[in-house]
Amino acid sequence: MPAETAPNARHLQRDLLALAFLAFNAFLVVSLLTSNPADPAGALTHPAADSFANACGRLGAYVARYLLEGLGWGAYFLAISSLVLNFFLLTRRNISEPNLRLVGWLLTLWGLCTLAAMAFTDWSPGAVIGPGGYLGAAGRGLLEMFFARAGAY
Repeated sequence: MPAETAPNARHLQRDLLALAFLAFNAFLVVSLLTSNPADPAGALTHPAADSFANACGRLGAYVARYLLEGLGWGAYFLAISSLVLNFFLLTRRNISEPNLRLVGWLLTLWGLCTLAAMAFTDWSPGAVIGPGGYLGAAGRGLLEMFFARAGAY
């Protein structure tokens, strides 16, 4: 009998982890979707608002600010990717080669942020640094330093 309960306990732990991750994903998506540049956390406008307009309050405003500042539009890619990962966890699908997939995902995130910084300069989601955030600006700077503008694309 104990051999039969071990897989169930492992599934229970994985399901509880997936549910906790789902709650985090909900927080992340709501805080990004309700971010406001006038929140006191970012204060990209003058005067700053007296209270937080973010639906997740002060913590949501800070999370949205730092994600949009660091990743720009890549913050939404992070949110969508984490929802997809959560779907795989909840449906108990195995993820083959997780380390390789993580490296590929990180390179994709960097590439998307860099592309946003280079191609969509007027579409900033609120970050002063640009639509790719600091990660995109760094990628753009590196590519243009070594390959000029045409080669960077």
